[in-house]
Amino acid sequence: MIERIRGTVESIDDGGLVLGTGSLSVRLLASRNLTSRLVPGRVEDLPVQLVVQMEGSRVLPMCIAFDDEVEREVFEALVSVSGVGARAAVKALARPASEIASAVVAGDERFLSTLPGIGRARARQIIAALQEKLSRTHSPSAPPGDAASEARLVLAQLGINPSEADALISRAAEALGEEASRRSSDLVREAMRIRGTR
Repeated sequence: MIERIRGTVESIDDGGLVLGTGSLSVRLLASRNLTSRLVPGRVEDLPVQLVVQMEGSRVLPMCIAFDDEVEREVFEALVSVSGVGARAAVKALARPASEIASAVVAGDERFLSTLPGIGRARARQIIAALQEKLSRTHSPSAPPGDAASEARLVLAQLGINPSEADALISRAAEALGEEASRRSSDLVREAMRIRGTR
Protein backbone atom coordinates (compact mmCIF):
# COMPACT_ATOMS: atom_id res chain seq x y z
CA MET A 1 0.00 0.00 0.00
CA ILE A 2 1.32 3.45 -0.92
CA GLU A 3 1.33 5.81 2.10
CA ARG A 4 3.31 8.89 0.95
CA ILE A 5 4.95 10.21 -2.18
CA ARG A 6 7.78 12.73 -2.45
CA GLY A 7 8.61 14.65 -5.59
CA THR A 8 8.70 17.95 -7.43
CA VAL A 9 5.44 19.62 -8.42
CA GLU A 10 5.49 19.75 -12.23
CA SER A 11 2.02 21.16 -12.88
CA ILE A 12 -1.24 22.01 -11.13
CA ASP A 13 -4.79 22.16 -12.50
CA ASP A 14 -8.38 22.09 -11.24
CA GLY A 15 -8.34 18.33 -10.73
CA GLY A 16 -5.00 17.89 -9.03
CA LEU A 17 -1.33 17.87 -9.88
CA VAL A 18 1.54 16.06 -11.58
CA LEU A 19 4.41 15.15 -9.26
CA GLY A 20 7.81 14.27 -10.69
CA THR A 21 9.62 11.53 -8.79
CA GLY A 22 12.90 10.97 -10.60
CA SER A 23 12.17 9.27 -13.93
CA LEU A 24 8.44 8.94 -13.14
CA SER A 25 5.73 11.60 -13.31
CA VAL A 26 2.62 10.72 -11.33
CA ARG A 27 -0.83 12.22 -11.87
CA LEU A 28 -2.51 12.80 -8.48
CA LEU A 29 -6.10 13.77 -7.81
CA ALA A 30 -6.12 16.47 -5.11
CA SER A 31 -8.41 18.88 -3.30
CA ARG A 32 -8.62 22.60 -4.04
CA ASN A 33 -7.45 23.11 -0.45
CA LEU A 34 -4.17 21.35 -1.29
CA THR A 35 -3.60 22.67 -4.82
CA SER A 36 -4.17 26.27 -3.71
CA ARG A 37 -0.95 26.18 -1.65
CA LEU A 38 1.25 24.26 -4.10
CA VAL A 39 3.93 25.95 -6.20
CA PRO A 40 5.38 24.38 -9.39
CA GLY A 41 9.04 23.46 -8.92
CA ARG A 42 8.74 22.97 -5.15
CA VAL A 43 9.46 19.57 -3.58
CA GLU A 44 6.50 18.14 -1.66
CA ASP A 45 6.09 15.09 0.56
CA LEU A 46 2.39 14.21 0.49
CA PRO A 47 0.18 11.57 2.10
CA VAL A 48 -1.53 9.57 -0.68
CA GLN A 49 -4.13 6.86 -1.07
CA LEU A 50 -4.75 4.53 -3.99
CA VAL A 51 -8.48 4.13 -4.68
CA VAL A 52 -10.17 1.83 -7.17
CA GLN A 53 -13.54 3.10 -8.38
CA MET A 54 -16.11 1.62 -10.76
CA GLU A 55 -17.24 3.97 -13.51
CA GLY A 56 -19.81 2.15 -15.60
CA SER A 57 -18.18 -1.14 -16.58
CA ARG A 58 -14.64 0.20 -16.14
CA VAL A 59 -12.41 -0.20 -13.11
CA LEU A 60 -10.57 3.08 -12.65
CA PRO A 61 -7.56 3.31 -10.29
CA MET A 62 -6.88 6.78 -8.85
CA CYS A 63 -4.07 8.03 -6.66
CA ILE A 64 -5.23 10.82 -4.36
CA ALA A 65 -2.88 13.26 -2.60
CA PHE A 66 -3.79 14.98 0.67
CA ASP A 67 -2.66 18.15 2.39
CA ASP A 68 -2.18 16.28 5.67
CA GLU A 69 -3.37 13.25 7.65
CA VAL A 70 -6.50 15.10 8.83
CA GLU A 71 -7.55 15.66 5.22
CA ARG A 72 -7.04 11.96 4.50
CA GLU A 73 -9.14 11.06 7.56
CA VAL A 74 -11.98 13.38 6.49
CA PHE A 75 -11.81 12.02 2.92
CA GLU A 76 -12.13 8.44 4.23
CA ALA A 77 -15.10 9.50 6.36
CA LEU A 78 -16.82 11.20 3.41
CA VAL A 79 -16.45 8.20 1.08
CA SER A 80 -18.03 6.01 3.76
CA VAL A 81 -21.28 7.99 3.28
CA SER A 82 -23.66 6.28 0.86
CA GLY A 83 -23.59 7.98 -2.55
CA VAL A 84 -20.34 9.92 -2.01
CA GLY A 85 -17.63 8.63 -4.34
CA ALA A 86 -13.91 9.39 -4.30
CA ARG A 87 -14.10 12.19 -6.88
CA ALA A 88 -17.01 13.88 -5.09
CA ALA A 89 -15.23 13.63 -1.73
CA VAL A 90 -12.04 15.20 -3.12
CA LYS A 91 -14.05 17.97 -4.78
CA ALA A 92 -15.82 18.71 -1.47
CA LEU A 93 -12.47 19.23 0.31
CA ALA A 94 -12.29 22.86 -0.79
CA ARG A 95 -11.73 24.13 2.77
CA PRO A 96 -9.30 22.91 5.45
CA ALA A 97 -10.31 19.43 6.59
CA SER A 98 -10.36 20.46 10.26
CA GLU A 99 -13.04 23.07 9.44
CA ILE A 100 -15.12 20.48 7.59
CA ALA A 101 -14.83 17.97 10.43
CA SER A 102 -15.74 20.64 13.00
CA ALA A 103 -18.76 21.67 10.92
CA VAL A 104 -19.96 18.05 10.78
CA VAL A 105 -19.59 17.69 14.56
CA ALA A 106 -21.38 21.03 15.12
CA GLY A 107 -24.19 20.05 12.72
CA ASP A 108 -23.44 23.13 10.61
CA GLU A 109 -25.55 22.28 7.57
CA ARG A 110 -25.15 25.78 6.11
CA PHE A 111 -21.34 25.61 6.04
CA LEU A 112 -21.30 22.09 4.57
CA SER A 113 -23.76 23.03 1.83
CA THR A 114 -21.31 25.71 0.59
CA LEU A 115 -18.76 23.01 -0.30
CA PRO A 116 -18.62 22.08 -4.02
CA GLY A 117 -21.10 19.33 -4.87
CA ILE A 118 -22.67 19.28 -1.39
CA GLY A 119 -26.22 20.62 -1.30
CA ARG A 120 -28.53 20.86 1.72
CA ALA A 121 -29.80 17.27 1.42
CA ARG A 122 -26.27 15.83 1.11
CA ALA A 123 -25.08 18.01 4.03
CA ARG A 124 -27.86 16.58 6.23
CA GLN A 125 -26.91 13.06 5.13
CA ILE A 126 -23.21 13.65 5.94
CA ILE A 127 -24.05 15.06 9.39
CA ALA A 128 -26.34 12.11 10.17
CA ALA A 129 -23.73 9.57 9.07
CA LEU A 130 -20.56 11.15 10.48
CA GLN A 131 -21.40 13.45 13.40
CA GLU A 132 -20.93 10.82 16.10
CA LYS A 133 -17.88 9.26 14.41
CA LEU A 134 -16.00 12.55 13.94
CA SER A 135 -16.97 13.87 17.39
CA ARG A 136 -14.53 11.34 18.87
CA THR A 137 -11.55 13.11 17.29
CA HIS A 138 -12.77 16.61 16.35
CA SER A 139 -14.47 19.25 18.44
CA PRO A 140 -16.32 22.16 16.85
CA SER A 141 -13.99 25.07 16.16
CA ALA A 142 -16.85 27.50 16.72
CA PRO A 143 -20.10 27.31 18.66
CA PRO A 144 -22.76 25.39 16.71
CA GLY A 145 -25.74 27.18 15.23
CA ASP A 146 -26.65 29.81 12.68
CA ALA A 147 -25.23 32.79 14.62
CA ALA A 148 -21.70 31.36 14.55
CA SER A 149 -22.00 30.46 10.86
CA GLU A 150 -23.23 33.93 9.94
CA ALA A 151 -20.51 35.55 12.04
CA ARG A 152 -17.89 33.37 10.30
CA LEU A 153 -19.16 34.53 6.88
CA VAL A 154 -19.07 38.21 7.91
CA LEU A 155 -15.53 37.90 9.26
CA ALA A 156 -14.46 36.16 6.03
CA GLN A 157 -15.89 39.09 4.04
CA LEU A 158 -13.77 41.38 6.22
CA GLY A 159 -10.67 39.47 5.08
CA ILE A 160 -10.12 37.42 8.24
CA ASN A 161 -8.86 33.89 7.53
CA PRO A 162 -11.09 30.96 8.67
CA SER A 163 -8.88 29.69 11.50
CA GLU A 164 -8.54 33.16 13.04
CA ALA A 165 -12.28 33.77 12.56
CA ASP A 166 -13.14 30.55 14.38
CA ALA A 167 -10.83 31.42 17.28
CA LEU A 168 -12.32 34.92 17.53
CA ILE A 169 -15.90 33.59 17.43
CA SER A 170 -15.14 31.07 20.19
CA ARG A 171 -13.60 33.78 22.39
CA ALA A 172 -16.47 36.18 21.62
CA ALA A 173 -19.09 33.56 22.53
CA GLU A 174 -17.30 32.85 25.79
CA ALA A 175 -17.11 36.55 26.64
CA LEU A 176 -20.76 37.26 25.77
CA GLY A 177 -22.34 34.28 27.48
CA GLU A 178 -24.93 31.89 26.08
CA GLU A 179 -27.85 34.28 25.56
CA ALA A 180 -25.96 37.10 23.81
CA SER A 181 -23.93 34.74 21.62
CA ARG A 182 -27.12 33.66 19.81
CA ARG A 183 -26.96 36.86 17.71
CA SER A 184 -24.40 36.98 14.89
CA SER A 185 -24.13 40.78 15.08
CA ASP A 186 -23.06 40.57 18.74
CA LEU A 187 -20.54 37.84 17.92
CA VAL A 188 -19.03 39.90 15.10
CA ARG A 189 -18.87 43.08 17.21
CA GLU A 190 -17.19 41.26 20.12
CA ALA A 191 -14.82 39.36 17.79
CA MET A 192 -13.66 42.63 16.21
CA ARG A 193 -13.23 44.20 19.66
CA ILE A 194 -11.07 41.25 20.75
CA ARG A 195 -9.04 41.44 17.54
CA GLY A 196 -8.48 45.17 18.03
CA THR A 197 -7.07 44.71 21.54
CA ARG A 198 -4.23 42.43 20.45
